[in-house]
Amino acid sequence: MTHMEQLKQLLHKEPDAFCVSWIQRRLRLGYTNACALRDEALNAGLVTRVYRATADGGKEFAYVQPGLEPGAEQVWIPEG
Repeated sequence: MTHMEQLKQLLHKEPDAFCVSWIQRRLRLGYTNACALRDEALNAGLVTRVYRATADGGKEFAYVQPGLEPGAEQVWIPEG
């Protein structure tokens, strides 16, 4: 099974957990390979990059699966 196939399975189990360090831990990859897999997932449309509001009024980016609605505690801000 390829890393991308494993990633797809993991995203179904943990849809809110996607980030480079999560990929590293779950698939036991180094940073460079995890970043490459993240980029591949973005290009394939498995996840998309969004911004969310922080408690101090700022914003930070996060990854979310297309069609996954944010929870009540999360406010998504359009990119740009």
